[in-house]
Amino acid sequence: MKYSEITVLTNAENAELVAYFLQEVCMDGVSIYDKNDLYNNPSWDYKDESAEAVYCDEVKVKGYCNKEDTQRVLNFLHKNLAHLKDAGSLSLFVDEVEGDAWVETWKKTFRPIETEKIVICPEWQSVQTDKKVLLLDTGIAFGTGQHETTAMCLAFAENLPLEGKRVLDVGCGSGILGLSALLLGARTAELVDIDSQATQIALHNAKINGLESKCSIKTGNLTEQTQGSFDVIFANLTADILQLLFCGIDKVSGEGTLLVLSGILDTKLQQILQLYCEKFDMLQTKQMGEWRALLLRRKQEKGEAK
Repeated sequence: MKYSEITVLTNAENAELVAYFLQEVCMDGVSIYDKNDLYNNPSWDYKDESAEAVYCDEVKVKGYCNKEDTQRVLNFLHKNLAHLKDAGSLSLFVDEVEGDAWVETWKKTFRPIETEKIVICPEWQSVQTDKKVLLLDTGIAFGTGQHETTAMCLAFAENLPLEGKRVLDVGCGSGILGLSALLLGARTAELVDIDSQATQIALHNAKINGLESKCSIKTGNLTEQTQGSFDVIFANLTADILQLLFCGIDKVSGEGTLLVLSGILDTKLQQILQLYCEKFDMLQTKQMGEWRALLLRRKQEKGEAK
C-alpha cells in the first residue's frame, strides 16, 4: 500500500503544535525530528548514520496518510499553519512512500528517553542505566514519551505517592503512563482506550516488561469499562475530549483522588479549569511550549464520609 508522507519544517518552539495539527488528520502517526534531541541525549552511546541523515537544520515534523486523503490533509494544514508566527519556514513537502518502509526509518530515530527516575527504551534497543527501564513498542501512532504532554505527565507521576495505589490510565495509547506508574510502585493499573490497536500495543508492552499480572487493559469507553474508584488517574488527551469525559472521570474518582490532566493547549486552559474545579482542587500546573498539564485532587462532597 502506498502512503503520502507529509513533512512540515518548523522550529523547536513550535514543533509540538505543528505535530498536534498533523495528528488531527494523519491516521498513521506523527514523528518529530529535531537535531538537538539527537545530539543532546545522554542515553544514546552511539548514533546510527542513517538515523542522523533524516535530520536537517530546521525541525522536521512528519505524518503519514493514505494517498487519497493527501489534499484534505494539505488543506487542513495550510489553514491552521497560517495562524502561526515565528515558527520557522513552515515549508510543506509531500512524498510517496511504499508500504511500511518508513517504519524502519522511524525506529532508528526513536531514542531512549531519560526522566528523573525512569528510562523509556525502544524494545529493539538496549540502554545502560541504574534507573528503572520501561521497554516500549509504540506501534508508531501512540505515545513514546517524547511528546511534551506525555513528558509533563511523567514528571508528575515521578513525584506522586504511587506506592500501593490503584491507578487508571484513560486513553492509554501505548500504555506508557499506566505502566510507568507500576514501575514507580503502584499496586495495580487499569488501562483503557477506545482504539483496539492501542490496547493491543499496551498489552504487548505490559508483557515485555513483566507487568501483565498487575494491570487490566480494556478497549472501550471509560464509563463502560471501569468500576469503583481510583487513587490516581492519568488522562493525557485533548481539551475537547477531557471536557466530554468530565462526568466519567468524576464517577471513578473518590475523595482525595489525584488527577493528572494533560494535552491542554493554552487557549483551552480556562475552559478546563472552570469545568474540573467544580469537583477538584488545583494543586499544580506544568507548562511546556503551548501545552499545559494539571495536577488536581478530588474534593470532598457534602455528605461524603471522611
